[in-house]
Amino acid sequence: MREVDRFIEEKIEEGYFPGCVLLVGNREEVLHHKAYGYSEIIPARRKMKEDSIFDIASITKPLATTTATLLLIDEGTIGLQDTIGSILDELQRTQNGNATIIELLTHTSMIPSWYPLYLISRDERDICEFIGNLKANKKAYSCLDYILLGKAIERLTGETLKQFTEKHIFKPMGMGATCYCPSGEQKNNIAATETGNKHEKELSMKYGGKESFPWRDNTIIGEVHDGNSFYCFDGVSGNAGVFSTASDLSIFAQCILNGGNDVLKPEIVQNLLNEGTKENNEARSVGFLVGGEGCVKLSNKTIWHTGFTGCALW
Repeated sequence: MREVDRFIEEKIEEGYFPGCVLLVGNREEVLHHKAYGYSEIIPARRKMKEDSIFDIASITKPLATTTATLLLIDEGTIGLQDTIGSILDELQRTQNGNATIIELLTHTSMIPSWYPLYLISRDERDICEFIGNLKANKKAYSCLDYILLGKAIERLTGETLKQFTEKHIFKPMGMGATCYCPSGEQKNNIAATETGNKHEKELSMKYGGKESFPWRDNTIIGEVHDGNSFYCFDGVSGNAGVFSTASDLSIFAQCILNGGNDVLKPEIVQNLLNEGTKENNEARSVGFLVGGEGCVKLSNKTIWHTGFTGCALW
């Protein structure tokens, strides 16, 4: 792993990123686990640690939202062909009310990739109805798909996505550092994401965003980076919001490599592994990308996902 260490250290020195945690393992054990660089550089430098906690951004989609949906499918609460409008009644008369659960899970719903929903409303039902009337010109990877799935899970269970995932996935799996909305006492161990939301602010201006909006200008640590999750849903949504460590993600990954356990049954794992759709030269399972060109040429036995904050799981 010396070559890997050298590569990462060179990229930190060249300013590509301030620091990271790398964990490599197989189905039996962790082979390499190391922290590099810094978890924060502004206003002061803070060393990265192996147990540093990260905002894993869109890795929330397969880890939390997809897995929670598959648990509900396994128990017979919903089916893959059920429509989102049959669960969220405010979508029943909208263009996207007939989108199915499998279409939302595989990003084939024809709902656009993104919209700054916080410019429209902070009311959950208004937001869902607004998404229901958005239409894309082609199928695309969509954060909005997963926002609807997160809300569907909450309506079906009567629990918040935070409560459901912690009770039924993270705690039973032994993923003790993984959660939505980490507590204040964890803050000193959480990696910073960005000083303010400059990138998202610039994107939002195309949709009518204004300088007077209460944009964050502080260094974001311990609160979700994603604007829709933060402003609309207090950090708990289906598209983003989960915080985790490399060690906790390795528990989830090893479970998949070993074909499942008492929490993630083998049939759930197979749904995560098996290619279900191919659009725009991207193969997807339920939740993950399959194979492709994610870093190098990947085999069709590889599932993976990245997050906007810089995290990745293969």
